[in-house]
Amino acid sequence: MPLAKLQIKGFWVYNWAGLNCMKLVSIIIVTRNRQEEVLACLKSVLGMNYPNFEIILVDNASSDNTIKEVKTKFPKVKIVKSEKNLGACGGKNLGEKQAKGEHLFFLDSDTIVDKELLSEMVKIAESEAKIGMVCPKMYFFDKKNVIWYAGASVNLLTSQAKNFGCNEKDVGQYNQIRETFFAPTAYLVKRMVAEKLKGHGEMFFMGYVDSDYGYRTKEAGFKVVFCPKAVLWHRLGQEENTKSIRALGYNLPLRPYYFARNRVVFMKIHAPWVNFLIFISFFFPLMTIYIAYKIIVFRGGWKFLRPHLEGSLDGLKYALGGKIENRWV
Repeated sequence: MPLAKLQIKGFWVYNWAGLNCMKLVSIIIVTRNRQEEVLACLKSVLGMNYPNFEIILVDNASSDNTIKEVKTKFPKVKIVKSEKNLGACGGKNLGEKQAKGEHLFFLDSDTIVDKELLSEMVKIAESEAKIGMVCPKMYFFDKKNVIWYAGASVNLLTSQAKNFGCNEKDVGQYNQIRETFFAPTAYLVKRMVAEKLKGHGEMFFMGYVDSDYGYRTKEAGFKVVFCPKAVLWHRLGQEENTKSIRALGYNLPLRPYYFARNRVVFMKIHAPWVNFLIFISFFFPLMTIYIAYKIIVFRGGWKFLRPHLEGSLDGLKYALGGKIENRWV
């Protein structure tokens, strides 16, 4: 059967119906102590209708029964076990080394995917040589039609990251294929792009990992494209995302450390030099104080405030040319 080709909003989209020779996709999932979540994620992944993929599960030194349960229930999943927590970056890089696919799909373990997700993403990836990354639409887990992500960007003056459409009910307002900057949680990358980028930046460990990867994709001359027909649900409640410490992206004490520190790292790498000087002189101290205030308001206590302050100090150290280490693991 011939391959049909349609043009939608400037992008050529292929109709794969009847095509059996689909490219292998390597699905790389990094997890740590998320036994129940990863089992549900894998079940949804195995229900996708794309016929040619492998699953690589990277276990970041979990102390629960993740590996045992996955081996029992999903014996075809390739498990790569790390003896220490490598963070999101190191885990993704470890999985990438085992991948055989022509596309790499990086997926967080706290997600449930739609059966059409991979098929839709590969369509877009294959539609143009300059497309390097494809990002799906993402919803809150408890509000199935409320958007969490429909594209994203980082303000290269203030460092503020924004998910487009967040907290909006989906009535089709983001149903256009269009360019964006990065995607948290899930994104498909062509192998040749991944090889050019030489992995995720392990300096980040976690926090700004996906932002850096998306921006480096664009800086390398490739497009990052939002695909509205590819959808998933992120295990994050809408109320939790607005009225608790989770609104700051925190669910573990190490997160405020890396979020604070890596804000500076990201800006120093990607922002124009003049922007970075303005950021570090004005917006960085302002953000540090504001987030400390929000931690107190959300009753995060010293447990979250201490790593936030330590991360801010290490970020300032990096801005001034000092060396930093991933000391919260």
